[in-house]
This record gives sequence, C-alpha cells and structure tokens, in this order.
Amino acid sequence: MAQHVKLARDRRKRKSRIKAAIFFMAIISIFTGTFLSLKDSVEDKNIDGDTALAQAEQFEKLTPDAGTSDRLTQHLLDQAKVLAEDNNATSYDDDLSGQDDEVDEIKIDPDDFDISSLPPEAQSALSDLLDVADQAKRISDQFSHTIVRGDELKDVLELSGLEPMTAEGLIASYPELKKLKAGQQMYWILDKNGELEYLNWLVSEKEERIYERLESGKFERQILEKKSVWKKEVLKGKITSSFRASLLKLGLDQRQVSQLTNALQWQFSMKKLMKDDNFAILIFREYLGDKLTGQGNVEAIHIISQGKSYYAIQAENGRYYSRQGETLGKGFARYPLQRQARISSQFNPRRRHPVTGHVRPHKGVDFGVPTGTPVISPADGVVEKVAYQKGGAGRYIMIRHGREYQTVYMHLSKPLVKAGQSVKRGERIALSGNTGISTGAHLHYEFHINGRPVNPLTVKLPGTSNEMRDSERRQFLTKAKYVERQLKM
Repeated sequence: MAQHVKLARDRRKRKSRIKAAIFFMAIISIFTGTFLSLKDSVEDKNIDGDTALAQAEQFEKLTPDAGTSDRLTQHLLDQAKVLAEDNNATSYDDDLSGQDDEVDEIKIDPDDFDISSLPPEAQSALSDLLDVADQAKRISDQFSHTIVRGDELKDVLELSGLEPMTAEGLIASYPELKKLKAGQQMYWILDKNGELEYLNWLVSEKEERIYERLESGKFERQILEKKSVWKKEVLKGKITSSFRASLLKLGLDQRQVSQLTNALQWQFSMKKLMKDDNFAILIFREYLGDKLTGQGNVEAIHIISQGKSYYAIQAENGRYYSRQGETLGKGFARYPLQRQARISSQFNPRRRHPVTGHVRPHKGVDFGVPTGTPVISPADGVVEKVAYQKGGAGRYIMIRHGREYQTVYMHLSKPLVKAGQSVKRGERIALSGNTGISTGAHLHYEFHINGRPVNPLTVKLPGTSNEMRDSERRQFLTKAKYVERQLKM
C-alpha cells in the first residue's frame, strides 16, 4: 500500500515539474518573442524605455500564485498568437503626445489655409467670413451644423468626435431624430468628459426640440412651440478695422455664420480681405418681439474684393455652390491607398492594448500592407508635419485639409513629402513600413475633425454627394438670379 502511495506521489511530482517547465518555457518564449518583435520594429534596435517598463509591469502582474498558472499560460499563449501573426500587424502606441526624435514641421493657422488649385469662385475672400464663427466654435465644446441632404444624426454628432452609439441611444428614445431634413439646424454641447450634454434641434420656424442629459444618463426632451417671427434680410457692410467687427456691427450672430463654416470649412483659400472691400449677406433669422434670438441661416454671400465678385449660395440640399451651380472644392477618398487593403485592426476607442493588456483607445485604422506600399493623400491639403518617434508612431506624416480636417499616417518606411508642401488628392505622400513600436508591417491611418479622431471608415466624408439633381439645379439657378439682384452692390 505504501509503495502505491509513493508511486502516486512521484507521478504527481513529475506532472508538477513538467507543468512548471512548460509554464516557464512559455514565459521565456513569449518574452523572447516580444523582445525580438520589438527589436525588429525599432530602427535603432533598442526598445523604448517606457515600452519596456510597461512590459515588465505586465509580466510582474502576471506572476503566478496558487491556481493561476493555467490561466497565465493561456494568456501568454494568446499574446504569442497576436505577436506571431503578421496578418494582424498593429500598433503598440499611436499617441503623438510623445517626444519626436526627428521633426520637420510648419505651423499652419487654419484661418490662413490656402488651396490654390480650387476654382476662382472658391479662392475668395469668403473664407474670411467663415473664420468669424470658427473662433467662437473653438472656445469650448460647442458645435453647430446645418443639415444637408443625406445627413443622419450620427454624421452630425461625429463632427464633434462622438461615436455612433450616442446617436443610436438618442434615436432609441426619440425616433423622430431619424427624420432630419436639409436646412434644419442643430446646436450641441459636450461636457468636460467629451460626452453629449445638450442638443438643440431647430425643426422648423415654429418648432424647436431640446434634449438634455439627466444625472441618470438618459435624455429628457422639451418641445417648444415658437411664437417668434422669421425675417429674410439683406445685410450690407464694408470692411473697416476688421471683417469680424464689421459683421458684429451688422448684428450677425456667430452661430449663424458657423452654419456656413461647417459646410465650407476646408474648401476655401484664406486670403485676408482688404480695407474698404464690400460684402452683402442674405440671411433668414428669428425675432422675438424686436430682439434677435440667435437662430438663423445664411442663405447667400456676395463679396467684392479687389474688383472681383465672389458668391456662395445655399441650395435646397443644404450645401453651398457658386452662382453657376459649381461645387466649391473637392471631396475626400475613403482610403489612403491606391487599392483597398485588408484591415488588421479596426478603429476602437476601447481597444485592449496588445502588450500591456490595458484598455487604450485605438484612434485609427490599421491596414495590413507590406513595407513599401504607396500611401496617397485622400484629399487636397498641406503637409503640416513629417516626424519620427522611435518609441511610438515611428515615421509619420500629418496633413491639414482645411480648417477642421486633418489626416495622420504612422509607421512609415519613407516619407515622400516635406512640411509646407501642398499635395493633391491621390498624390503619393509616403511608403508604408514597420517603424516605431508595432507588431508588423502596416499603415496606421487617422482622420481628425476639430482635433478629435473619428472612424475613417464610417465618417461621412466632406465634399461627398455634392452634385445637385436636375430639378434642384433648375431651382438653384433661379434662386441664384434672385440672389444676384438682392445682393447687388
């Protein structure tokens, strides 16, 4: 009997030793694999100190105690699978707040943005008018937008970086928010945590709906039947000390101008108006008694600068066009590559970090492409920055496309542009790579609106669906003649 007990005890000991050996071999293999993967991806063959510390902390947290070895072994095997699969190449750290090791950068004031390739109607002093509301818009997390044909609530709220789930939650409680119409206006505010706090929807001249978030997180709705009067007016002015001062003198509200700014923000040159230049605005705005409420819509603008006339006129679809019905500017392509590529990691604000295991936002989309794949600009723009971070984004490029739109490209092998260079839609700007801290060759691509990253694959791209239908065009050209008469100077 004692002999059988001894044999059983020996078998248990052998199993424990084998299990421990497998466990520690797994640790050594994964640690070695992690080190080699990082070593290959960093150009100077050294792991960034912060990254190494994060890894060490993670392994320290995973130190086994009684009953945890099986769970830990499985975790390490899962990590090995992630690190070993080149098809799932992704980024370790895409936060550009880190220190650049090399940098070529220019400071672009969005108010001075210039796209010289646009048609003459677009290269106008109109853009100076647009920047008036921009200033107020940037002061805090307050946003406004005029609905254009095809807009859904998620498209509107995404202008402030909100995810589709915010719109989905609101619509679940208030289905009427599915039925947005061109020309309606929305104004909303985010709280200090970047969450929607207040939404104002101007449904019509006689109805306004307000949605306010309660402490419970749910939204309460108010429906206001308006007793105000709307008037269509022509405001004419001349540039004196500044265009901003001239507009304020005429009583133009910054929120009203911001409706136009959102429609045209990236499409115009930003040349400054000259003193004594003339302008006229056709505006439809709300009065309560003899006081302006702040609600209104700029329907058209005419500016005479240096002897030339420039127009922007709103069509029934909510967008603005030249008086000939031409679109003012070019749109964006969906992908920054010459052909659609496999996605190795999606945009995910709650992604679990592939090394530390911590929840950390993945602010862009990773395309699994071989090193040396051409990267193209999805729209006309100006290169703001070409830089290198060995402990993070690797070689990366940042391009500005107007006042509020930026795109970012990380882990590149070679930039093909310099800071300050103008680029066209479809132009090669870089070759993809595996620089910085990543698990394999890929392109990390980000799309920013108002400095906030949004999903590049789902965001409603600026400049899309600009064409008018035949019936709309006929109606627009009739309106354009009316506008010319009204805004004659």
